[in-house]
Amino acid sequence: MVDIHELHLKDLQNPLHPSMYEEYNNYSILILRLPEQIGKRSKIHSYGFILSENVVYYYDKKQNLFHSFVNNLEELYHFLNDKIDSLMHDIEYVQEKVVSLEESLYKKFTSSFMDHWHELKKELSRSERVLLKAVDALKIFMTKSKALDTFPLNEFNDLHEHLERILRSNVAVKDQLDNLYHYYTLRSNDRMNRSIYLLTIISVIFLPLNLVVGFFGMNTGGLPFQNSMGTFDAFIAMIVFAVMLTAGVLWKIKRE
Repeated sequence: MVDIHELHLKDLQNPLHPSMYEEYNNYSILILRLPEQIGKRSKIHSYGFILSENVVYYYDKKQNLFHSFVNNLEELYHFLNDKIDSLMHDIEYVQEKVVSLEESLYKKFTSSFMDHWHELKKELSRSERVLLKAVDALKIFMTKSKALDTFPLNEFNDLHEHLERILRSNVAVKDQLDNLYHYYTLRSNDRMNRSIYLLTIISVIFLPLNLVVGFFGMNTGGLPFQNSMGTFDAFIAMIVFAVMLTAGVLWKIKRE
C-alpha cells in the first residue's frame, strides 16, 4: 500500500466529498459521489479509490480499510458498472412514477399532488447536481488515463455514456415535473377564478336586493307598500327583481 497524505485520507473518509480526480507524485485519487437511489429518498455515497502504478485500492468507509482490486482497472470498471446499472434502473422507476403522477392528476385534481411533486423535485434536483460532478470527474479520469496500455478505454467510455444517459434522463424527468407543476398551477388558478366569478355573480344579484331591504327598513313615513298586504307585495317585488337580475346575468354570460 502506498503512503497517502493525511489530507488525502480525510478526503476519502469524508462522506460528503464531491466527485474529483487528482494526480499526485506516486498515486492518484478518484472519488465518485453517486446517488444510492434516485427518487426514493436517496442517500448520496462517495466511493473513493487510490490508483498507484500497479494496483487500484478501494477505500471502505465502514471498515476504514483499503481493499485492493485483483484485476485493477478491470475490477474498478465492474465495480462502477454495477453501481451505474443500478442507477439506470432507478431512473426508469422514477420515470414510471412521474407518468403515474401525471395520469392521477389528469383523472382527479387533488391537493396531495404537491406533496408528491415536492418530494420528487427535491430528490431529482439533488441527484442532478451530484451526477453532473460525477460525469466531469469520470471524464477527467479517462482523459488522463487513456494513454496507459492497460487502461480499458472502451469499457470506461461505455461507463461514461451510461452515466451521461442517467443525467439526461434525470434532467428530462425534472423538466416533466416542471410541466406538471405549470399544469397544476393553471388548474388551480382556473378553479380560483371560477370561484371568484361565481361570488361576483351572487354579489351582482344580491347587492341590489340588500339595497331594497335597507330602503324598506328605514324608520320613516311615506314608504310604499304600507297597506295590509304591503309585506307580501314587497316580497313579490323583490322576487321579480331577483329573477330579472338573474336572467340578465345569464343572458350576458351566454353572449360571452
